[in-house]
Amino acid sequence: MSLTQKPSHISLHWIWFIVLVVLLDQGTKHLVVSSLQTNRPLAILPSVELLLSYNKGISFSWFQLADDVQRWPLVGLSVLASALLGWWLSRVPSGRPILAMGLCLILGGALGNMLDRARIGSVIDFVHVYYKAWSFAVFNVADAAITIGVIATMAATYLGPPGVDADR
Repeated sequence: MSLTQKPSHISLHWIWFIVLVVLLDQGTKHLVVSSLQTNRPLAILPSVELLLSYNKGISFSWFQLADDVQRWPLVGLSVLASALLGWWLSRVPSGRPILAMGLCLILGGALGNMLDRARIGSVIDFVHVYYKAWSFAVFNVADAAITIGVIATMAATYLGPPGVDADR
């Protein structure tokens, strides 16, 4: 970094947004765990039900091993990914709010799922979307935040105004 460059920083309102995502994720998980029994669905809308489940693997239950061997490596990977996302967020110019919001959503979701994994060894999932015989994965607020964040980040990165560098 040259002497004329401003040091990296993250605006306080983005930090509060990350905290809000984590609190919303953890709050909904606490509510569901205290209200539902595992694998006993509760219909809330046509084709949407609450279904408490625990995922020891990663997205879509990939790498779900019988024992706890993947727990701490996945926690470590989450910490590393969160640090990288925080670094990227600190470098986003103030004129790129969609990019910053996308990174905050990804970061908040990653931290929410990492807290589950560190505390209980698996991620709490509870939203199940289906249609007749078709079934989508069971997910949670953190997963939704990550998905929306990735879409926002990609849109801001690839559809943003030409000549704008996200790393400045």
